[in-house]
Amino acid sequence: MKRRSIRFKFFVAISAVSLVFVGVLLVLNLFFYEDYYMFMRRNELRDAYQSIRSSYTGDMKQMLTALDSYESQTAIRMAVVCADGTVLYTSFLSPNTSGQEQSAGDPFDLPDFDLFDQQRRGYTILQSIAQTVDWNTLGDREYQFLNVTLWDNDQYLCLAGALDGAVDKCLFAYMPYAYIEQNSSLNLAFLIIAAGGALLICLAFAYLVSRQFTRPLIAMAGLADRMSELDFSSKYQGGSTDEVGQLGQSLNRLSAYLEQTIGELKQSNEQLAQQIREKERIDNMRQEFIVNVSHELKTPIALIQGYAEGLTAGVADDPEDRKYYCNTIADEAEHMNKLVMQLLSLSRLELGAEQTYDEDVDLHALCAEAVHKTAVLCESRGLTVKYDNTCVTVRTDSDLLAQVLMNYLSNAIRYTAEGGRIEISATRTAGRVRLTVFNEGDGLPEEELPKIWEKFYRTDRARTREAGGTGIGLSLVRAIADTLHGSCGVQNVDGGIAFWFELADNVSNSDDTDTE
Repeated sequence: MKRRSIRFKFFVAISAVSLVFVGVLLVLNLFFYEDYYMFMRRNELRDAYQSIRSSYTGDMKQMLTALDSYESQTAIRMAVVCADGTVLYTSFLSPNTSGQEQSAGDPFDLPDFDLFDQQRRGYTILQSIAQTVDWNTLGDREYQFLNVTLWDNDQYLCLAGALDGAVDKCLFAYMPYAYIEQNSSLNLAFLIIAAGGALLICLAFAYLVSRQFTRPLIAMAGLADRMSELDFSSKYQGGSTDEVGQLGQSLNRLSAYLEQTIGELKQSNEQLAQQIREKERIDNMRQEFIVNVSHELKTPIALIQGYAEGLTAGVADDPEDRKYYCNTIADEAEHMNKLVMQLLSLSRLELGAEQTYDEDVDLHALCAEAVHKTAVLCESRGLTVKYDNTCVTVRTDSDLLAQVLMNYLSNAIRYTAEGGRIEISATRTAGRVRLTVFNEGDGLPEEELPKIWEKFYRTDRARTREAGGTGIGLSLVRAIADTLHGSCGVQNVDGGIAFWFELADNVSNSDDTDTE
């Protein structure tokens, strides 16, 4: 079903009211105009009679002048006739005949002399009026309304009234119905034309008014449509202060409130979605963690159980065998203890429960201690470790930084071929201090570099227990970097791979010099 716009409905409503108004006006004119017009004509005749009657003082010449003046201003024709039939005044008589008495006998018989048609018709009218008047009932200041019809069907509306108390003189005032009907027809024609013009004007006015009054409503409807589509960029621009303007301002306030509320809801939804993703990530990490821990602990537990059962069963009777069994059990227990301790330390760091104590740390001394602790491993594999370029001081937590260095150095020793070279260096640049551990080797595939910081992740070449790693050392380094507000990374370089750890330069002593 086609929807009609409010502008069209408004225009139709105003047009219908205008059409009904014009129609009612025409109906009233058709059915009541004639009666009203005749009523007004009767009033005119009565007013004429009363005006002449009130000005009559007995002086006939003075009254005749008044009659002549009154006829010249209106469409009413008048005559003064005596009761004996003498015509004292009528406008169709020539001046020399007006006021002369007529012959005896019938006072209204036409004279024998030749008259003009106007005089002949005038006498006919007076004769018809005189024959219609009831002279016996006509008293002082009384009048009668008469309808007179001539032989040619011409009709006249007449008034006959006495001029004095003796009713010896009578005033006839009359006008033709043809004149009345002509005026009525002209008035009706003009009314129809005027009504048509007025209707056209009303239609034009209805269009302008409907356009003016519905423009803000249409604008607000468009604004509401855009609001339903969550577009709050548009605003109502009307400046009126009436109810429509107040409605537009209310829509603006509603739009602003909805925009703010929906923005807050979107932000809350985004935060909720982020929390859900974080929860899913944590759940996945937890599941992965359980799987990895189970995988890491399965082998040492199986070894400990097997060797312990062997000792119990007396499989190793030889002292050397028993010593081997006991050493294996101790090694696996130490491996498990190391894994558990690293996991506990990693958990404290990730939960933010690790306490840090900042102090000025001499990186050269820290590197010397780490190299000393791993000297046996390096000598057994013929590795060379250099740390000459580490004469830099940084303010941070020494224990956590020592863990980072030991993890980097242990990985370097573990994955450097026998007889290879390891180099530790430190630099200060642009307010940052970077500690780098380089080891000779083939490096890692670029796609694996971001993955090695994940817990229990091992590259293919390192998925053996002989490597000795727990798989969480680099995850521990990343957690320490987050705790100390630093950063860590790895990159393949010429001849090997370099792991770096960077901190802000917060050292209290600024006299240190960089050694490249």
